[in-house]
Amino acid sequence: WPFFWLVFVFTWSHMGFYMLILLAGLQAIPSDLYEAARMDATRPARAFWRITLPLIMPTLTVVLVLALIRSFQIFDEVYLLTGGGPGRETFMIVQNIYEVAFTNNNKDYGEGAAGSVLMAVVIAVFTFFQLWVTRRQSDL
Repeated sequence: WPFFWLVFVFTWSHMGFYMLILLAGLQAIPSDLYEAARMDATRPARAFWRITLPLIMPTLTVVLVLALIRSFQIFDEVYLLTGGGPGRETFMIVQNIYEVAFTNNNKDYGEGAAGSVLMAVVIAVFTFFQLWVTRRQSDL
């Protein structure tokens, strides 16, 4: 159950930011398209699948990649709520880097720095993937 509650807190605390991005994407869709679809007697579900979803896909991609990058950086919620426990059930990557580098029992700054650099590379890969997908979708 601790992991469920961490996911709940993470979702609750970041949902507003992601919803603002999605709302901006929805507001960028021209209303003329829906009006033309209504004139053609298009059902609302078909308008969603044929108009809304394809036009909001770049925004959904941005939100998905931002959430994925943020999930790699999660530290404060886990550290404050569970401390990585019970056992190591909710132990995250950033918390491992923190403990390796800064705890009293194990001060290995080099290993912590290497973990930080590796995590920065992984986040950069996801960022470049998001840019590649967004450019590819804008070319369509």
